[in-house]
Amino acid sequence: MKARVLVLYTGGTIGMTPVDPAYPEGTRRPGTKEDLLRYLPPVRDGIEWELLSEPALRPMDSSDVGPREWLAMAAAIARNYDGWDGFVILHGTDTMAYTASALSFLFENLGKPVVLTGSQTPLFHERTDGRLNFLNALRIAGYKAVRLPAVPEVTICFGNVLLRGNRARKMSTSDTDAFESPNLRPLAAIESEIFVDRSLARPRPSDPFRAAAAMCEEVVDITIVPGLRAELLRALICAPPIRGAILRTFGQGNPPNSPALLRVLGDAVAAGKVIVNVTQCARGFVNMYQYENGRALVDLGVTSGLDLTPEAALTKLAWLLGAKLPPAEVRRRMQIGQRGEQTFDLMRVPAGDEAGFAADRVRHAFPMDGDVLLLVEPG
Repeated sequence: MKARVLVLYTGGTIGMTPVDPAYPEGTRRPGTKEDLLRYLPPVRDGIEWELLSEPALRPMDSSDVGPREWLAMAAAIARNYDGWDGFVILHGTDTMAYTASALSFLFENLGKPVVLTGSQTPLFHERTDGRLNFLNALRIAGYKAVRLPAVPEVTICFGNVLLRGNRARKMSTSDTDAFESPNLRPLAAIESEIFVDRSLARPRPSDPFRAAAAMCEEVVDITIVPGLRAELLRALICAPPIRGAILRTFGQGNPPNSPALLRVLGDAVAAGKVIVNVTQCARGFVNMYQYENGRALVDLGVTSGLDLTPEAALTKLAWLLGAKLPPAEVRRRMQIGQRGEQTFDLMRVPAGDEAGFAADRVRHAFPMDGDVLLLVEPG
């Protein structure tokens, strides 16, 4: 059986070429489509692939990639969706986790693999990791030809793992295993063969595929640091254009016990801004009910980010705000898994209604103003 895979080249280290060919270890810039094709095999393992070239997807350093580029990638895949079995996106590592997260939310009812990959060393380098990363990504996207299980979601294939895109983070600037998924084990291990964990694979949807066409760019990511002054936080979060913010707090979601800082956050929520609390820790999740400092954020109306990565939290919020939903609905959906991006859902129900949930799904119940907040496993 054969498979057809469409490859989108967006730039990044994998396609970089030296500014001065006489100094290959010197400054590099994004290479052209022709540069890339010199190093990649045209057909492999019964997988036919083609490199898409579009003005909206010009090769760039991934530090330049943002919402406009995410929408362009989503639109390109939507236009070509019916004609291909899977997709590979060649992308720089610096913002790969952001792009993978963003695309996971922009794609609704995705039924085909969309695999992001890149490299730590350019393809022109004799010891590049890019060729093997590309071939592995090609096999996962062209699963039918190599008899792999389908992984119909946005993933990152890098080094020896396949990760859910909205669970991944870049953890090293130089290691060939640059990405990890702190709160979810890999979807596949890549050794001499590729071993897909079928228990984690998301089911193929029956509804038609579509891609969202809007994201909100008025979202900021703010790290709380010891001694942060309230006037600085106000300047960052209360500016009129800002519609939402990711707040990276300490431990299980704790800010400093500063009345001035809390007043700023309360003013922002009262102004209709959505503030999502995520932890600065790589592993674990936010529990704002554990300590008084965290509970103060609950009382202000700050939304729990549970175990969302900062990349997933930012792009999920930008996607929901881009859909022009009311702030209350954005807050509710931020706490409910949409694309496998979080381990638990957090739902507010009237006291007594928790009996409607299977006991083995409920991990914790938090009383709140006559209601109950339930931390539940998706089901």
